[in-house]
Parts: sequence; C-alpha cells; structure tokens
Amino acid sequence: MSITRISKKAFAIVAECPNEKKPYGITVDPISDKEFKFVWAFKISREGASREGFDKKKVHGSIQYDANYNGCPYCGAKAFYICCKCGSVVCYHDEKEVTCPVCGYHAGVQESDEFDLSGGGY
Repeated sequence: MSITRISKKAFAIVAECPNEKKPYGITVDPISDKEFKFVWAFKISREGASREGFDKKKVHGSIQYDANYNGCPYCGAKAFYICCKCGSVVCYHDEKEVTCPVCGYHAGVQESDEFDLSGGGY
C-alpha cells in the first residue's frame, strides 16, 4: 500500500466507534476551503485527543475519502454520521436510526453533502 502525503494544513478530528465505545482520530487534509479528505484513522485515547487539541478547529464542507483511508481502527467502518446534538463524528453501519454513543441522542439519519467538523493540531 502506498502512503498518502498530507499537506501542512492537515489536522485531526476525534470520532467515536459505537461498537467498541472508544474514540479514534481521523487525519483530515484540506483540498480547498470547503473540501476535505479523510486520509487515515488511528487509535487514540480521549486524554490524548484533548491534549493534542484535536477538538479546537471548526470547519464546514464536503468530505472525500483518500484511496488509502483505512476506516475505524475498531470496526472498520468508513461511513460516518455527525450527531446533530453534540456534533460527534460516529461510525455508521447503514442504520435508519442511530443513538450517539457520546451524548445518547437518538434520531433518524439524513444524508448530507456538507458537514461541520471540529478538529485541530497535528
């Protein structure tokens, strides 16, 4: 497998695996002001994510997947949803209704082309 080079503008966000109830990081590389690419997912503790500032940057735009994007390091999911209550990025397994593992909010899923993401440092 080839390694994807990332720009100096790359940052990381925290996502949640509802199956394992554990956080993980996703490296995000901006393509343009409103387009972003998920490059790589990796295990990280909540404390590590907070210490690294992965929750500091706010962005809005569309997401693409790099050809080498590996998905959740726990369940392997590449798809995700964003909780409309707390903003958490969560693994998605084609459910019609989901419950956020972070805040417990339960809702139906709506498809969208643009997202608000939070992240930071790298």
